[in-house]
Amino acid sequence: MKVIKDIRIYRSRIENVPGNSLPESFYNLELCRIAERVAWKLRESGFVMGDYHHLYINLTTCKVEGKIRPSARGRDPYFPWYRYYDVEVSQELFDSLETHGCIEQVVGLLEQVLNVFATNEFNTTRIHDCINEAVTKGEKMTAVFKEKTSSKNKAIVYLRVLDNGRYFPLLRVYDVNDNVILERDLPETNCLDPYGEIQLSSRKVTIKPRKNCFAVDHEPMTFELV
Repeated sequence: MKVIKDIRIYRSRIENVPGNSLPESFYNLELCRIAERVAWKLRESGFVMGDYHHLYINLTTCKVEGKIRPSARGRDPYFPWYRYYDVEVSQELFDSLETHGCIEQVVGLLEQVLNVFATNEFNTTRIHDCINEAVTKGEKMTAVFKEKTSSKNKAIVYLRVLDNGRYFPLLRVYDVNDNVILERDLPETNCLDPYGEIQLSSRKVTIKPRKNCFAVDHEPMTFELV
Protein backbone atom coordinates (compact mmCIF):
# COMPACT_ATOMS: atom_id res chain seq x y z
CA MET A 1 0.00 0.00 0.00
CA LYS A 2 1.42 3.37 -1.03
CA VAL A 3 0.50 6.75 0.43
CA ILE A 4 -0.94 9.16 -2.14
CA LYS A 5 1.49 11.62 -3.72
CA ASP A 6 -0.33 13.38 -6.53
CA ILE A 7 -3.73 14.14 -8.04
CA ARG A 8 -4.06 15.51 -11.56
CA ILE A 9 -7.12 16.31 -13.62
CA TYR A 10 -7.32 15.79 -17.38
CA ARG A 11 -10.00 15.81 -20.06
CA SER A 12 -10.80 13.89 -23.25
CA ARG A 13 -13.41 13.65 -25.97
CA ILE A 14 -12.38 10.16 -27.02
CA GLU A 15 -12.38 6.88 -25.13
CA ASN A 16 -9.47 6.48 -22.73
CA VAL A 17 -8.37 3.08 -24.00
CA PRO A 18 -5.11 1.54 -25.26
CA GLY A 19 -4.37 2.74 -28.78
CA ASN A 20 -6.01 6.15 -28.30
CA SER A 21 -4.09 9.26 -27.35
CA LEU A 22 -3.82 10.04 -23.66
CA PRO A 23 -6.24 12.48 -22.02
CA GLU A 24 -5.06 16.07 -22.34
CA SER A 25 -4.16 18.59 -19.68
CA PHE A 26 -5.93 21.95 -19.68
CA TYR A 27 -5.27 25.35 -18.15
CA ASN A 28 -7.15 25.98 -14.93
CA LEU A 29 -4.57 27.04 -12.35
CA GLU A 30 -7.16 27.31 -9.57
CA LEU A 31 -8.26 23.72 -10.09
CA CYS A 32 -4.65 22.50 -10.26
CA ARG A 33 -3.83 24.14 -6.93
CA ILE A 34 -6.91 22.65 -5.26
CA ALA A 35 -6.03 19.17 -6.50
CA GLU A 36 -2.45 19.56 -5.27
CA ARG A 37 -3.54 20.79 -1.84
CA VAL A 38 -6.01 17.91 -1.51
CA ALA A 39 -3.24 15.44 -2.36
CA TRP A 40 -0.90 16.96 0.26
CA LYS A 41 -3.61 16.90 2.93
CA LEU A 42 -4.50 13.29 2.17
CA ARG A 43 -0.82 12.37 2.16
CA GLU A 44 -0.38 13.97 5.59
CA SER A 45 -3.17 11.72 6.87
CA GLY A 46 -1.79 8.52 5.29
CA PHE A 47 -4.43 8.04 2.58
CA VAL A 48 -3.72 5.06 0.30
CA MET A 49 -5.23 3.78 -2.96
CA GLY A 50 -3.48 0.42 -3.26
CA ASP A 51 -0.27 -0.26 -5.16
CA TYR A 52 -0.10 3.18 -6.80
CA HIS A 53 0.12 6.76 -5.53
CA HIS A 54 -0.70 9.05 -8.49
CA LEU A 55 -4.37 9.50 -9.28
CA TYR A 56 -5.19 10.88 -12.74
CA ILE A 57 -8.84 11.88 -13.16
CA ASN A 58 -10.07 12.04 -16.75
CA LEU A 59 -13.18 14.15 -17.30
CA THR A 60 -14.76 12.90 -20.49
CA THR A 61 -17.86 13.38 -22.60
CA CYS A 62 -17.72 9.70 -23.54
CA LYS A 63 -20.11 7.25 -21.90
CA VAL A 64 -18.70 5.78 -18.70
CA GLU A 65 -20.40 2.82 -17.06
CA GLY A 66 -21.59 3.92 -13.63
CA LYS A 67 -20.36 7.46 -14.45
CA ILE A 68 -17.06 6.77 -12.61
CA ARG A 69 -14.76 3.80 -13.19
CA PRO A 70 -11.09 2.84 -13.56
CA SER A 71 -9.82 3.50 -17.07
CA ALA A 72 -9.58 0.57 -19.46
CA ARG A 73 -5.94 1.51 -19.93
CA GLY A 74 -5.17 -0.33 -16.71
CA ARG A 75 -1.66 -0.52 -15.31
CA ASP A 76 1.12 1.03 -17.39
CA PRO A 77 4.17 -1.28 -17.22
CA TYR A 78 6.54 1.69 -17.55
CA PHE A 79 4.75 3.99 -15.11
CA PRO A 80 3.13 1.64 -12.56
CA TRP A 81 2.69 4.36 -9.96
CA TYR A 82 -0.35 6.01 -11.61
CA ARG A 83 -3.89 5.07 -12.65
CA TYR A 84 -6.56 6.86 -14.62
CA TYR A 85 -10.14 7.08 -13.44
CA ASP A 86 -12.66 8.07 -16.11
CA VAL A 87 -15.51 10.37 -15.06
CA GLU A 88 -18.41 11.09 -17.41
CA VAL A 89 -19.38 14.77 -17.52
CA SER A 90 -21.87 16.85 -19.47
CA GLN A 91 -20.83 18.83 -22.51
CA GLU A 92 -21.68 21.98 -20.57
CA LEU A 93 -19.26 21.16 -17.75
CA PHE A 94 -16.62 20.01 -20.24
CA ASP A 95 -16.82 23.36 -22.04
CA SER A 96 -16.36 25.25 -18.75
CA LEU A 97 -13.23 23.45 -17.52
CA GLU A 98 -10.97 26.45 -18.08
CA THR A 99 -13.19 28.76 -16.04
CA HIS A 100 -13.84 29.40 -12.37
CA GLY A 101 -17.41 28.26 -12.84
CA CYS A 102 -16.42 24.58 -13.03
CA ILE A 103 -14.65 24.46 -9.67
CA GLU A 104 -17.51 23.40 -7.40
CA GLN A 105 -18.69 20.63 -9.71
CA VAL A 106 -15.21 19.26 -10.40
CA VAL A 107 -14.29 19.27 -6.72
CA GLY A 108 -17.49 17.30 -6.08
CA LEU A 109 -16.47 14.76 -8.73
CA LEU A 110 -12.98 14.57 -7.24
CA GLU A 111 -14.55 13.69 -3.90
CA GLN A 112 -16.67 10.98 -5.51
CA VAL A 113 -13.58 9.39 -7.05
CA LEU A 114 -11.68 9.51 -3.77
CA ASN A 115 -14.64 7.96 -1.95
CA VAL A 116 -14.06 4.83 -4.05
CA PHE A 117 -11.01 4.25 -1.85
CA ALA A 118 -12.73 4.93 1.48
CA THR A 119 -12.18 2.38 4.26
CA ASN A 120 -13.27 1.99 7.86
CA GLU A 121 -10.00 3.62 8.90
CA PHE A 122 -10.16 6.41 6.32
CA ASN A 123 -13.83 6.96 5.70
CA THR A 124 -15.73 9.41 3.51
CA THR A 125 -15.96 11.94 6.34
CA ARG A 126 -12.18 12.13 6.62
CA ILE A 127 -11.88 12.45 2.86
CA HIS A 128 -14.43 15.28 2.86
CA ASP A 129 -12.62 17.07 5.68
CA CYS A 130 -9.32 17.00 3.75
CA ILE A 131 -10.99 18.37 0.63
CA ASN A 132 -12.88 21.01 2.57
CA GLU A 133 -9.72 22.24 4.26
CA ALA A 134 -7.91 22.49 0.93
CA VAL A 135 -10.78 24.44 -0.64
CA THR A 136 -11.62 26.78 2.24
CA LYS A 137 -8.11 27.58 3.47
CA GLY A 138 -6.41 27.82 0.09
CA GLU A 139 -2.92 29.29 0.39
CA LYS A 140 -3.18 29.19 4.19
CA MET A 141 -3.60 25.41 4.31
CA THR A 142 -0.63 23.59 5.81
CA ALA A 143 0.34 19.95 5.41
CA VAL A 144 3.17 18.10 7.10
CA PHE A 145 6.12 17.60 4.76
CA LYS A 146 9.05 16.64 7.00
CA GLU A 147 9.22 15.77 10.67
CA LYS A 148 12.01 15.05 13.17
CA THR A 149 11.65 14.14 16.83
CA SER A 150 14.26 14.18 19.58
CA SER A 151 14.00 13.40 23.29
CA LYS A 152 13.10 17.03 24.05
CA ASN A 153 11.70 18.60 20.85
CA LYS A 154 9.85 17.95 17.63
CA ALA A 155 10.49 19.87 14.40
CA ILE A 156 8.00 19.92 11.54
CA VAL A 157 8.28 21.50 8.12
CA TYR A 158 4.80 22.25 6.80
CA LEU A 159 4.01 23.05 3.19
CA ARG A 160 1.76 25.82 1.95
CA VAL A 161 0.92 25.71 -1.76
CA LEU A 162 0.55 29.23 -3.10
CA ASP A 163 -1.89 30.16 -5.84
CA ASN A 164 1.03 30.76 -8.22
CA GLY A 165 2.20 27.16 -7.75
CA ARG A 166 5.20 27.96 -5.55
CA TYR A 167 5.76 26.42 -2.13
CA PHE A 168 5.97 28.54 1.04
CA PRO A 169 7.24 26.19 3.78
CA LEU A 170 6.74 26.86 7.47
CA LEU A 171 8.97 25.56 10.25
CA ARG A 172 7.62 24.91 13.73
CA VAL A 173 9.49 23.40 16.66
CA TYR A 174 7.54 22.04 19.63
CA ASP A 175 8.64 21.10 23.14
CA VAL A 176 7.57 17.89 24.90
CA ASN A 177 4.28 19.54 25.90
CA ASP A 178 3.50 20.52 22.27
CA ASN A 179 4.15 24.19 22.94
CA VAL A 180 5.57 26.06 19.93
CA ILE A 181 9.06 27.27 20.83
CA LEU A 182 10.08 28.36 17.31
CA GLU A 183 8.12 29.35 14.22
CA ARG A 184 9.70 30.60 11.00
CA ASP A 185 8.50 31.20 7.47
CA LEU A 186 11.01 29.56 5.15
CA PRO A 187 12.00 30.81 1.69
CA GLU A 188 9.52 30.36 -1.14
CA THR A 189 10.61 27.86 -3.74
CA ASN A 190 9.54 26.32 -7.04
CA CYS A 191 10.82 22.91 -5.95
CA LEU A 192 11.47 21.10 -2.69
CA ASP A 193 15.16 20.32 -3.18
CA PRO A 194 16.23 22.81 -0.44
CA TYR A 195 14.15 20.83 2.07
CA GLY A 196 15.75 17.47 2.68
CA GLU A 197 16.91 16.16 6.04
CA ILE A 198 15.99 17.81 9.36
CA GLN A 199 18.63 17.71 12.10
CA LEU A 200 17.42 18.54 15.60
CA SER A 201 19.21 19.04 18.91
CA SER A 202 18.31 20.77 22.16
CA ARG A 203 19.91 24.00 20.90
CA LYS A 204 19.24 24.23 17.20
CA VAL A 205 17.40 22.86 14.21
CA THR A 206 19.00 22.53 10.78
CA ILE A 207 17.32 21.83 7.45
CA LYS A 208 19.71 20.35 4.93
CA PRO A 209 19.05 20.26 1.16
CA ARG A 210 18.44 17.03 -0.65
CA LYS A 211 21.46 15.12 -1.84
CA ASN A 212 21.08 15.50 -5.58
CA CYS A 213 22.49 17.56 -8.44
CA PHE A 214 19.60 20.01 -8.30
CA ALA A 215 20.34 21.03 -4.72
CA VAL A 216 24.07 21.74 -4.97
CA ASP A 217 23.58 25.52 -4.79
CA HIS A 218 21.43 25.38 -1.66
CA GLU A 219 22.95 25.87 1.77
CA PRO A 220 21.66 24.33 5.04
CA MET A 221 19.33 26.55 7.08
CA THR A 222 20.01 26.66 10.84
CA PHE A 223 17.88 28.19 13.59
CA GLU A 224 18.80 28.53 17.24
CA LEU A 225 16.28 27.35 19.82
CA VAL A 226 15.57 29.54 22.84
